Amino acid sequence: MKKYILMLSIGIAISSCSSNKKTVASKFDPANNPYYVKKEKKGLELSEVNDPKIQGKITAIIEKHLGISISSIAISPITSTGSGYHWKFMNVKNGKTFIGSTDLKFKSVNIRKNNKKTNSQISDF
Repeated sequence: MKKYILMLSIGIAISSCSSNKKTVASKFDPANNPYYVKKEKKGLELSEVNDPKIQGKITAIIEKHLGISISSIAISPITSTGSGYHWKFMNVKNGKTFIGSTDLKFKSVNIRKNNKKTNSQISDF
């Protein structure tokens, strides 16, 4: 009896491994997915900045503006536009968010508070 069960299990294993396999094609369409976030370009060519010198200058600007250490700040990726740099940051201690921008030579820095509506509800259900 054990021989038959062993032969049956070997036969099932061999038949399952030797069948034709088809690759699975993804049918993901970002246009129809409400959870897919797209970066919008508004007539400007945007690119992410990875230069440590520029990132250091921007973190120094943020520390000076908020007066707290960089460990209490969350920063979005810094994007480079044709006219300068753009970034968002948040004070994680109190939840206040800001939007910052500067020209390419860091002569004109603009930081404004991002005011959110308090009664806004986000739901896709």
